[in-house]
Amino acid sequence: MGKFSFRNKGGKKSGNNLPKQESSHQPKDPSDTVGQNQISKELNPGNSATSSRPFAFLKDKVKLDNPSVQNKSPEPSVTQQAACPFGDEVIEHETPKKPTITPGSQGEHELQQKWGTRDRALNFYDRQVLDYLAPKMKEFIARKEFLFIASADRNGECDCTSKFGRPGFIRVLGDKYLIYPEFRGNGVLANSGNMTENPHIAMLMIDFTRDTVGLHVNGKVRIVANEELLQYADKLPKDVIEEINQEGKKCPERWMMIEVEEAYIQCSKHIPLMKKADKNIDWGTDNMAAKGGDYFQLMDIPLYDRVGGGKAMEVAVDVFYRKVLQDELVGHFFEGTDMASLRLKQKSFLSMAFGGPYHYSDADLRSAHKPLLEKYGLSDEHFNRVLELFRESLAELNISANEQQGMMEILDSTRDAILNR
Repeated sequence: MGKFSFRNKGGKKSGNNLPKQESSHQPKDPSDTVGQNQISKELNPGNSATSSRPFAFLKDKVKLDNPSVQNKSPEPSVTQQAACPFGDEVIEHETPKKPTITPGSQGEHELQQKWGTRDRALNFYDRQVLDYLAPKMKEFIARKEFLFIASADRNGECDCTSKFGRPGFIRVLGDKYLIYPEFRGNGVLANSGNMTENPHIAMLMIDFTRDTVGLHVNGKVRIVANEELLQYADKLPKDVIEEINQEGKKCPERWMMIEVEEAYIQCSKHIPLMKKADKNIDWGTDNMAAKGGDYFQLMDIPLYDRVGGGKAMEVAVDVFYRKVLQDELVGHFFEGTDMASLRLKQKSFLSMAFGGPYHYSDADLRSAHKPLLEKYGLSDEHFNRVLELFRESLAELNISANEQQGMMEILDSTRDAILNR
């Protein structure tokens, strides 16, 4: 569902059209304190929709921190067409004739009209959709032990994850703001990375054990460091400060602050009722067994398939040969060589190293490298240099150290055959 806001003449939601900065993008200064003077005045968790809004500096800070929201694509002139990938159906987005305060995106409104659900949708909007948190919503959030998060980068590539904590780990800061902690994870930071490019966030909280109902909260997010929050310790819930002062893995690494733009129910009719069982949870652990280990048995799948197969090998060959051809020690081995043919052979060879479907016998390797031995004196020094360049290529391709080691051992096992020993 889209954001709750007035629409401008071009049909875009005004809540999504943040003003552009006049100057070009400049490197972000880590010491930037835009909004910090304002936060000390406005951080005041209230209980009514008209109360002072905590973290009201969030919207302006988001505009400065997220270049993607400053460079919107041009408005469609009259219509914008989106082709359906599974058929010939095309949805035409026509410019609305008048503004509307109806929640939701233009796309959902058009499909409601097309598929005859408009009356049902309007009834839902009128009865269930707010742009702030109602009192019962706040009570619901305060009981939750997990939530689902969805985000997208500046190109619209999406990611979804779950967050867990003790009841109340999501804190409500008045009617318009939420905050929740981020603890140590796998280090990928997929959703956090998306948020630095695109501040829009979707949250879903579900009660499976009591009321079998859910709550959607959509809005804008900002990543906040512990140190920044501590500057306003006197204006934050006491348990937030206590959590920041925890030692080791119990201490959050950072916090996510959300400005609420939509809040609405997830109906209960299809939500199963479950019984909660006791489980010993070691929060923030790196223990592989506690984290589920290799539950899906991915380590039994060759790295060749895990990194993308043949297409990934083409990238690896490009990176590797760029280094080899420019190297003073081994670059001359390839002078006058048919590089197109060599690339195909090298792709097969790297596929073998990555655990792919290609295999070379000792006889193949001896035959292929014997001319280099006779003409250029191919030696261990050259072989070691090629291995070194290959390891540099793997590092450039962000292959983990453990995987690198296994691949280097495979290549090193070909040494005697390549040097005809």
